[in-house]
Amino acid sequence: MKFDCTRCGKCCMVSGKHIRIERKLGERDYYCRDLITSNLVMAHVESPYLPVFREKGGYQEENDQCYFLVRTPGGYTCVVYNTRPLSCREFKCCRMRIYRGGKNLVGTLKGRRSLSTSDPDLEKIWEDRIRSLGITEDGQWDMSVKKILDSAGYTVELYTS
Repeated sequence: MKFDCTRCGKCCMVSGKHIRIERKLGERDYYCRDLITSNLVMAHVESPYLPVFREKGGYQEENDQCYFLVRTPGGYTCVVYNTRPLSCREFKCCRMRIYRGGKNLVGTLKGRRSLSTSDPDLEKIWEDRIRSLGITEDGQWDMSVKKILDSAGYTVELYTS
């Protein structure tokens, strides 16, 4: 199933610590080190975003936000999207999809443990049985959530990195 990005920017808000600019080659081109894969990649700021990237002040190393993430009218935008590093390309925003009746998508788990749903039954199960789980390790937590939801008649698809 295709994931539809909402352009919330949360995926890139902390990725600055994973992408290091090794060298600025000009106004639009940067050699970047993907610290997850250790690959060196040439990132190219795309023309439509150059003005907003300039306005932002280019790249800054003062916080964890990715240097190439900018705020645009429709949300957040990656100004080097077509040349982004491999770890960015492989990032999965949606960690879990929850179905009712096997085929009806009723919820998604985004980020670490943020449920997005309009299903009142799923919301109740989440509040009553899942939110208070005292499990810190994500893999164990995911399996516990899957077991709870499976027993309540939901089908869970887990996405692991």
